[in-house]
Amino acid sequence: MGAYAYPQFPYTGPADLQAGAPQRRPLIVVGAGPVGLAAAIDARLQGLPVIVFDEDDTVSIGSRAVCYAKRALEILDRLGVGEPVCQQGVGWNVGRTFLGEQEVYRFDLVPEPGHKRPGMINLQQYYLEEMLVARARELGADLRWKYKVISVKPGATPQDAVTLHVETPDGSFDIEADWLVVADGARSPIRRMLGLEVDGRIFMDRFLIADVIMQADYPAERWLWFDPPFHRNQTVLLHKQSDNVWRIDFQLGWDADPEEEKKPENVIPRLKAMLGDDRPFDLE
Repeated sequence: MGAYAYPQFPYTGPADLQAGAPQRRPLIVVGAGPVGLAAAIDARLQGLPVIVFDEDDTVSIGSRAVCYAKRALEILDRLGVGEPVCQQGVGWNVGRTFLGEQEVYRFDLVPEPGHKRPGMINLQQYYLEEMLVARARELGADLRWKYKVISVKPGATPQDAVTLHVETPDGSFDIEADWLVVADGARSPIRRMLGLEVDGRIFMDRFLIADVIMQADYPAERWLWFDPPFHRNQTVLLHKQSDNVWRIDFQLGWDADPEEEKKPENVIPRLKAMLGDDRPFDLE
């Protein structure tokens, strides 16, 4: 049972982009996730025409990023979606940390009154993306769903256009841009096409992230356990989200098998050990 109904955004054919020689646009954004949509909205707020290509036709699957801090909320306010995010999301300020069953640390992100926003808002990423899509449309961004960028060819000089070859259900075409914003994810195909690397480090651990639908009277706080009795020698994190969906993160260790651990028959016993056998829940 799911708490969220995924939208299917309308596909528009590329006939207007295929005619004659490749069109040249001021700005093209590839990727309609939070970064790409935010870039498109910002461009429209500055009066710049923008076209967005995304190879899918819905929002991200699963809750993914859920915690938005004050700086992110300030940016969302500037983009015009801060208020709906705060209305839909779960605000919280207090975080509690436990060792076993004993509380050992507590913090308050907003210890004094007068703040416009809470310290954090918890909201599933699919809601944020849906709000950003609506805002981008409102501002006149040209959103093209089921458009997959197959290749990218930079110009010979910074003044030359970049050329994209794009595939759609109705055929492929070339299009040029003065500027290209690449927001196609951490495993960016376009970055690989251009031979660009992103330096980073791997956190040598694995976590099971379970979104659980349940009625619970826990406060809207971030709870973190070290070595709890229901998950020994590891950590567990609890966050409340919209729609009575609770995110529970179980640390598993680097050697855990992700495919095995995410099977319901392995997830449910972990949740029952934490929540007890009497609390009904469903997996989101």
